[in-house]
Amino acid sequence: MIARPLLVLVLLGACGSEAAKPAPAPAEPPAKASEPPAKAAPFAEPKLKPPPPPEGAALLPDRKLPLYVQRCDTGHPCPDLLQPAGETHCRDLELGGFKHWRLPDRLEVKRFGEIADLAQAEGFHWTRTAFAEDTAQAWIVDPKSGQETTIPRDRKPFRVRCVFEP
Repeated sequence: MIARPLLVLVLLGACGSEAAKPAPAPAEPPAKASEPPAKAAPFAEPKLKPPPPPEGAALLPDRKLPLYVQRCDTGHPCPDLLQPAGETHCRDLELGGFKHWRLPDRLEVKRFGEIADLAQAEGFHWTRTAFAEDTAQAWIVDPKSGQETTIPRDRKPFRVRCVFEP
């Protein structure tokens, strides 16, 4: 019957008995009131610096995320197309090694006037923003005047100026 007390001790040790637990490590002495609290290692603040825009594009200023805007110069023209053809045109565009550009949204086109020396900025530009009351229509915006309206996507060609988020 000697095995029974030994079995009890083994079970107590396996179950986490206070008697079987190792002694806790000595605690660190409390910090003195005059000592400043320990500081965590400083981390560098991230700075967003996008690569320079490719030839034929400009950088839209003061955005949380960088946005390249097609300049519409002689080497990189911006065609007048229907909106669905404009979406395809932007998806197929390769400019400065960047592929898969897109049509800008309504607010992005409104900000095109902030870019200095942007060619062909006057006149209506297609956006990818659908009209909430009729998704067969999309917004068109004139970045120079700020005028905007909606029109059916396949009614009339307007300028297609593509954008890219690096």
